[in-house]
Amino acid sequence: MLGVLRNRNFVLIWLDQFVSSLGDYFYWLAMPLSILQLTGSTVAMGSAMIALALPGLILGPIAGTLVDRWDRRLVMMAANAGRGLAVLLCLLVRSPDQIWIFYVVGILQSTCSQFYFPARNAAVPLVVKEDELTAANGLLQVTMTFSLVLGAGLAGVTIQFFGVGFAFIANSVGFAIATALLAFVRVPRTTHASAHAIAHPYRALAAEMREGLAYLLGNRTLVGVVACNVVAMTGIGALNVVWVPFMQRTYGVGPAGLGLVDGAQGIGMGVGSVAVGFLAKRFRKVTLIGVGLLWVGAMIAGIGFAPTFQVVVAFAFLLGLAIPALSAGLMTIMQFVVPDLKRGRIGGIMNSLTTVGQVLAMALAGVAGQSVDLRLIYAASGAFVALAGLVSFVAIEEPEGMVVEEAVREASEVAL
Repeated sequence: MLGVLRNRNFVLIWLDQFVSSLGDYFYWLAMPLSILQLTGSTVAMGSAMIALALPGLILGPIAGTLVDRWDRRLVMMAANAGRGLAVLLCLLVRSPDQIWIFYVVGILQSTCSQFYFPARNAAVPLVVKEDELTAANGLLQVTMTFSLVLGAGLAGVTIQFFGVGFAFIANSVGFAIATALLAFVRVPRTTHASAHAIAHPYRALAAEMREGLAYLLGNRTLVGVVACNVVAMTGIGALNVVWVPFMQRTYGVGPAGLGLVDGAQGIGMGVGSVAVGFLAKRFRKVTLIGVGLLWVGAMIAGIGFAPTFQVVVAFAFLLGLAIPALSAGLMTIMQFVVPDLKRGRIGGIMNSLTTVGQVLAMALAGVAGQSVDLRLIYAASGAFVALAGLVSFVAIEEPEGMVVEEAVREASEVAL
C-alpha cells in the first residue's frame, strides 16, 4: 500500500473519491430523512431509490461503451461536476407535492455516475502496476471507509443542528473539490474512436455493446461475478429502502443515531482495510469474496433482530470488517479478466444486469414496508447476501493473471 501511495496519479484519484464520497453521505442521510419527514411513506422512499437505480439499468451499457472511447479523466471530471450541480436542486423541496424533485435529482446523479465509475475503474489499472492493483483497490475501500466514518458522523450532527439544506450544499461542494483534484491527474490515453465509429456512430455503438456482451458471456469468471452481484444486490436493494424507517420506528433514533450506525460500520471497514494487503497475499480472491458475503449476510440478519440499539451499532461494526476485502477481491478480479478497451462497456453491462434484481427488491420492499415487520425484510436481505457468498464459491473462477492488450501495455509502461 505504501507503494501505491507514492503514485501521484493514483493518490489524486483516491482523494477525488474520498472527497466526493464524504459529501455523498450527507446526501444519503438528508434525502431519506426529508422524504420520511414530508411523507412518512416507504413507497415514496422506494420510488426515490428506484429513480437512482433506473439509469444504471437503461444507460449502463451505453455509458460504458462510450467510456471505452473517451478520455477517462475528462469523463470523471464532467460526471463530478454534473452530480454537484444536480444535488443543488434538492434545496427546492419544501412540501410533499415537490417530492418528485428528489426523483429527478436521483436520475440525474445516477446518470452521471454511470459514466464516472466505469471511467474510474478503467483508469486505476492504467496508473498503477499489476502487482499493486489489489492494494490500490483496497485503498479505494479505505477511502470509502474514512468518508463513511467522517461523513456519517458529520452529516448526522450537522443535519440535527443545521437542517437538510446544509447537507445538500456540502455534497455539492465536495463534488466541486473532487473535480478540481482530477484536473491534475495524468491517465494514459488508450481510448480512441475508430473511423467506423465516427462515420457510423449508432451502428458502431451497437456493435461495440454486442462485442462487450459476447465477451462477458464467454468468460466463466465474469458470468460468475454477475450471478454473485445480482443475488447480493437484490438483498442490498431492499435495505436501501427500509434502513432509515427501520431505525426510526424500531429504536426511535434521529439523524445523529443514524450517523452513529454508519460511523460504526465505517470504523469496522477501517479495521478491515488494514488487513486487505495481508489477506490478498494469503487467500484466493474468490475466498475473500465468498467468506466476506457470508459474514455480511449474517450481520445484516443480526441487525434485523438486535434487541437494542447498542447491539445494532455492534453488528454494524462487525459488518464493516468484511467489506474491504470482498470489495477489493471483486474489483481486482474484474480488472484482471477484462482488457482495458472493454472495461467500460463490460462494467456498464454488468451494472445493468445487477440493477434488475436491485430495482425489483426496492419496489417490493417499498410496498411491503407499509405493512410487513421490517425485521423480516432485514432477515430476507441477509439471506440473499449470504446466498451470494455461496454462489461465488461455485460460479467464480479465480483468474491466473491480468489480460492486457499490447497497445495498452505499451501505454501503461510509458506512464509508469
